[in-house]
Order: sequence, then C-alpha cells, then structure tokens
Amino acid sequence: MKKIRVSLGERSYSILVGRGAVARLPGVIKEMKFTGPVIFITDRNVLTRTAPLIPPIVRKLSNEVYRVIVPPSELSKSVAIYQDIVQKIAKKTRMHRPLIVALGGGVVGDLAGFVAATYRRGVPFIQVPTTLLAMVDSAIGGKVGVDLPEAKNLIGAFKQPRVVLMDPDFLSTLPARQLRNGLAEIIKYGIASNRTFFDYLDANVKKVLSRDKKVLEKVICECAAIKAGIVKDDEFDQKDIRIVLNFGHTLGHAIEAASKYSDDFNHGESVAIGMVMAGEIALRLEMFKADDLDRIKCLVRNAGLRFVARNVPFKEVVNAFLHDKKFTAGSNRFVLPVRIGSVKVVENIPEFLVKSVIRQYVK
Repeated sequence: MKKIRVSLGERSYSILVGRGAVARLPGVIKEMKFTGPVIFITDRNVLTRTAPLIPPIVRKLSNEVYRVIVPPSELSKSVAIYQDIVQKIAKKTRMHRPLIVALGGGVVGDLAGFVAATYRRGVPFIQVPTTLLAMVDSAIGGKVGVDLPEAKNLIGAFKQPRVVLMDPDFLSTLPARQLRNGLAEIIKYGIASNRTFFDYLDANVKKVLSRDKKVLEKVICECAAIKAGIVKDDEFDQKDIRIVLNFGHTLGHAIEAASKYSDDFNHGESVAIGMVMAGEIALRLEMFKADDLDRIKCLVRNAGLRFVARNVPFKEVVNAFLHDKKFTAGSNRFVLPVRIGSVKVVENIPEFLVKSVIRQYVK
C-alpha cells in the first residue's frame, strides 16, 4: 500500500493507493471515532460493478448505513439532483450529523463532495474513487460542485476529504471508454508539468489501455503525487499555481456544455480535444513548437482519443467558453503550453484567434 500525503495543515489527509485499499474503510471510520450514520452516494453502474467488493466491507461497519443512488451521467451534477440528495439525507439522518462516502467516478465525487460541503454547513466525507479519472484527478484536491446549463462547475466549493482510498481492483471492470476518459487527464499531467512523465506515457500508453497493473499503479501514484504537491502550494486556486491543472479544460468544458453534457463527449474526451486546441492557440501565438503539438496529437490518438469534435454547435462552444470560471476581470485567460512539461497562463488572447481554432477542431 502506497501513501501520498496532501499537506494542508489541519485539513491534511492521506491518499492510499493499492489493491485492497477500499477494505480499510471500516478501520478509517473507526479511527475517526465517527459513530453516526454513513451515507454512501453512488450511481447504478458503480453499484453493479462493485458488487463483489463493497457489501462485505459495509457489513463490517457498526454504523447505520444508507445508500443514495444517482443516475450514471454528468447530468447528475445538477441543482435538482443535489436538492433531492440533501432532502433524502435529511429524512434518513434527522438529528444526526452523517459521514458522506463518495463511491464512484468524478461526477459522484464532485456531487457528494458538494453535498458534504453544504449540508448542515459541512459534514465529513471520504472519497472512494472507482474510475481512473477520479483516481488521478477529481478525487484529490477538494474541488466539488455542480453544473449549470451555461457551463460546468459554476456552483461549487472547496471541501477536502478525510482520506482517499484508491483501489486499482475497481479498474478491472471499468469499461474501455472510461479507461480512456481517465487517460486524457493523465496525459494532461505530462504536458502541463512533467516531460519525463509524458515520455513514459508515450512509451507505455498501450500498457495502460491493456490494464497492466504495475504500470497503472505507477501512473496513478505519479499523478496523485503531482496533484498533491500543486494543491499544497495553492489549495484555493488563488496563486496561479493550481490553475495549470486546468490545461485543456477551458475549451474542453465548453464542448461538454455545448453538447448538453450528453454521452457524445465525456469529460476526458472533451479535455483531450481541449488540450490539442490549447496547443494550437499556443502554436499560432508562436510560443509552442509544431513538433510538440504533433507529439501531443500522436499520444492522444494512441490513447484511443479524438482531437476533433463533430456535431457540436460552434456558437454553443463559444458561448460556453465565455462563461469559464478562470475569466475573472473581463478578459479571457488560457493555460497554454510553452513546451511539453511546462505551461503558462496567457490573458487577452484575441477572440478571433480563439474562434478560428474552435472552427478548426469543432465540426
């Protein structure tokens, strides 16, 4: 079992990575000295896939246990679903302060975390990510929230978990598309902050796709360590340090919003296209080399991801990107690559240039 520490003073916590990590849940709750009700928030797909692992663990809990099940879709990150969850929890727990356990992928983690951040002005929660994307990215760092039709995560908060339990055994039943979904975020780390890691991915992407256990665990630990270090230095995203983790997300989120959060484009698929578009913008600004952009495209393609979005309305993408949360003072802000392994924040990019790039990659 590998342990990665997220050092945030009184909000510090550990990330445990290894086979059997989820079996430590009863012990973790006991160590917390938590005796109240435990609420598992999950979705139907996760409930089915985790059936062999989770029930025996739940039976070891001495706490009252309840489940809240949400639809397996980005559409679950809505104000309506959030309200429904809170009302269900209120009925079940009444006079007790519950512990929230997020069992699922990024959608479940963001949604459950937002419930934990806001219900009774905050209750403790634990992240048990079951997808590759959640393990390498969304379960770490405390960003939680829900979407609006205009854009992703416009309503949100910071809520750090008490612990993150990452069990690679969950990945054995993960659909291939969801594996590629996580791989996009993994590629992001290499481009944004570590060229050596990018080179490793370039050489081992097929092993990730074939679920090589040794390679998967190495990749998960590497990404978790990178993100833990960045979050430690900029927990609340106010120092232009943590913003590097948004590489590819500005236009990626816009594609998700423009496609109405449908199944046509999941988060990783959208971010893959967003990373290539960010590279194209940097290339046109003469701050990035064509050879490096070609390497990114090649790795994206080898990961089974696309870098052109088809059947997405151009005007809707433009409208969505103008709602991006990084735009704070009336001007656009993009995270753009300088070279593989390094990015920078660039402001006031001419709108005609951005629109031209969107037209090139959104058909």
